[in-house]
Amino acid sequence: MRFIVGQAVDELRREPLPATGDTAGGTAEDDGGALERALADTERHPADTNAVRRLVDELTAVGGRLGQITLELAPPYLSEQEAVDTILARLANDIGSDTETILAARRYALTGDRRALDGTWL
Repeated sequence: MRFIVGQAVDELRREPLPATGDTAGGTAEDDGGALERALADTERHPADTNAVRRLVDELTAVGGRLGQITLELAPPYLSEQEAVDTILARLANDIGSDTETILAARRYALTGDRRALDGTWL
């Protein structure tokens, strides 16, 4: 059973999370700029659905990156409760977030399913 789970996790880790055109392959500094630009575009043109869609894509990409960090800190074989007890509660506190948002990002990194981020900043 452990082998099958490990193999599935390895397969998921090999598949990159969906990223927007602005953030794919960019540096962390570029990623922040893309998010800032998307936010500014949305504030300037709140009725522009393309601007809002770009903002949602950028926020989703941020969720994916946060989720990848959580998996580095708390490997996927840990249950959510073990991950929270071990390190993720401290991470959430350090970055000013709540554990549910951190766990949602972790679920998104594991599955690649955007619905995992529902109820967070999206």
